[in-house]
Amino acid sequence: MATPKYDALVAKVRDWSNKPEVNTIPDDVIKDCLNYSADFCFQELRIPPLEHIITYTMAASNNLESSLYSVLESPSNLLDFIYIRVKPQDITNSSESIVFNEVTDSRTFLDAYSGKYSDYRFMWLNDKIKIAPQIEADATIEIAYHRRLPDLDATYSVIPINYIVSIASAEQPYLTESSESGSIPLYFATSNSILKVFSSSDEAAAYDPVVTHNTYVGKESPNWMRDSNERTLLFGALKYIGAYLFDDTMEQRYTAKMAEEIKRMNSEEKFRRARGGNVQTHFNTNGLI
Repeated sequence: MATPKYDALVAKVRDWSNKPEVNTIPDDVIKDCLNYSADFCFQELRIPPLEHIITYTMAASNNLESSLYSVLESPSNLLDFIYIRVKPQDITNSSESIVFNEVTDSRTFLDAYSGKYSDYRFMWLNDKIKIAPQIEADATIEIAYHRRLPDLDATYSVIPINYIVSIASAEQPYLTESSESGSIPLYFATSNSILKVFSSSDEAAAYDPVVTHNTYVGKESPNWMRDSNERTLLFGALKYIGAYLFDDTMEQRYTAKMAEEIKRMNSEEKFRRARGGNVQTHFNTNGLI
């Protein structure tokens, strides 16, 4: 699968090292170093490109574990939470919005006799989010959080939803026609002048007996870290290459450069949020003051 932007970044890491011995390092090692760099960025950066919001519609199955709280699946790309709230059923009445402002450890959450300052609280453990009090079925939970971005070399999946029937096959924005090994077929059938795309020939034949197919690979998907912030990724990869080569000077140099870039972006975001109005922060001392 073609990943021109990612391949260019791998080559750039090799060029920027400016060390002849790097030419002997396999591409797989450089790709590992880029992945380690991205992991470190995700741990340290807290900026808008990593922010994401998802919603859950509560079902009866979310309330089977206990009558005191509800259980949700944690997002697979979760880094940390920004907020969790119950969205108001009536969007004109914002007072119905309930925010779970208290995050507790698991023992405090599950212990009925532990002190808690809020009736609305949550915890997470083993990829599960538990929120109290229990939320009724059909309510909508909104979770804002910082996320990990997809892999640096991620491509679009070859699935029917990524094929736009109103666009010619050769001009598809997410998929490329291909006959190479690893290409995935999509099946096409037309009924009553309506063309539909299917992932299997049986599904297509059920729609209409006349079925055609073509094979595709996914195009390279956008990635903010790679496309708009390659400098930090680059410095991080060079740091890990220095470790790989046992070059302490190189490792220390790019450790400092990466730290400077991360600090700059986080500081810029803090100042950006402080502009345009008064900043207010709420603290709860739990009676300690």
